[in-house]
Amino acid sequence: MKITFTLHQSLYFALGIVIMKSVSLIMLPIVTRYLPPAAFGELELLLSISNFVTLLMGFGLVDALYRFSGLGIADENDIGRTVFTLATISGAMVLLLSLLLAPLLQPYLGSNIGLFDLQLVIILFSVEGCIAIPLAWLKMKEDAFSFFLLTTSKALLQALMTWILLREGYGITAVLLAGVTSSVLLVLLLLRIQIKATGLGLNWILLPQILRYGLPLTISALAAFTVLGADRWVISLVSSTEQLGLYAVGKKLATISVMLMQPFILWWYPRRFKMLKEDNGSAGVAHTTSFGIALVICCSTLICLGSPLLFGTLIDHSYASAMQYVPALALLYMIKQTAELANLGSYIGRSTWNVTFIDVCTALICVSCFYFLGERFKVPGVIAALIIAQCFRVTLFFVISQRALYLNYEKTSLFGLLLMSGGLVFISMQLNEFVHHLLMVLISIGLLVCYMNFSKLITLSHLRKHPKIAPEVITIK
Repeated sequence: MKITFTLHQSLYFALGIVIMKSVSLIMLPIVTRYLPPAAFGELELLLSISNFVTLLMGFGLVDALYRFSGLGIADENDIGRTVFTLATISGAMVLLLSLLLAPLLQPYLGSNIGLFDLQLVIILFSVEGCIAIPLAWLKMKEDAFSFFLLTTSKALLQALMTWILLREGYGITAVLLAGVTSSVLLVLLLLRIQIKATGLGLNWILLPQILRYGLPLTISALAAFTVLGADRWVISLVSSTEQLGLYAVGKKLATISVMLMQPFILWWYPRRFKMLKEDNGSAGVAHTTSFGIALVICCSTLICLGSPLLFGTLIDHSYASAMQYVPALALLYMIKQTAELANLGSYIGRSTWNVTFIDVCTALICVSCFYFLGERFKVPGVIAALIIAQCFRVTLFFVISQRALYLNYEKTSLFGLLLMSGGLVFISMQLNEFVHHLLMVLISIGLLVCYMNFSKLITLSHLRKHPKIAPEVITIK
């Protein structure tokens, strides 16, 4: 019964997270039908501003809630009350200040972005902190059904409002207004839940500890934004909003590979630390991580192969040229996810400043490449800068993690899989007919599965070689 309950909880949480994060991807066929590439580029520019301010406001409060509660540093309700009150105060202050500055900032965003749209974005990022903390509280309390119900309802309402308002001809205002309305309604419900659970108030002893803990996490988050968020700002400076819109559509399609990996990530991330404590745990971790990296390669490959099918059936024809960006962006996300799977050694110590160091160095490399490549090569130069930065990041993570915890990854099998995937993508790029692309996808799935089975990446042979591994037994060292 307990195992069944845990599975149900995990399923609700996973579905809620995936639906909430993928609503913009689900709405992509509708949005591209009603918005031209230039308008879509303006929308992406506004949303990137929202993402940036949200990172600043977050200040690692969600991570602080998990850590301080998990370690029992103080009373759980006291921690939740302090973190939530801090997020609420921060949101209110940012809202008032940003609304006052909006008329001064609006002229710098372009003539096609109105003051009302900017004000909607301000409201959007001001309530994000007040949403993140209560949702984290529900996860911590294992109230999976409430989490699923609230996040799914928000996503469905946002999607429905977006569709209706776009049909009425409101343009990018439709997307922003739908996001603000659904977010405000959600935050009102969450406010009621959180205040009922913990109330409001600040613990002045805990407050400095929370802020100190959040500082390196905020630095890492801002560095990560530089690598995978500021690219839209650079493109808007060196190119046009139309090219930004095309790039953004290509990037959203490339992120499907990330969404496909979510079930494995949600299962593996908390499991990998426990497996290290088992007999021959490092061997099990190395094998499962290798399997995860193989999945990343396969998902990215299938997105490259399937993108002509998506553009031929779901995406408006005015965005057809965005398909040229998908393979390189899929490669970008493949490298990024590989780094996140092969970074275990960087997290086993008592401090995560080494992670902050890697992220900051990556951001500096990325900004430098933006400067040298962006102006000269436009969008392809920006994509090249991102790939160079991610290659640097995965190399640093691999070297530092291997020094802290050596894991014998199945490198030969993974390299062979990478070569096969590259060959399949190259062949697919030579095809023109829809039917040929469909056959290529089906054939490639079969070839990739056969290779993974032949190379033992997809089997349990590793566990059979180590019969002492007991998946449900954790040996404390």
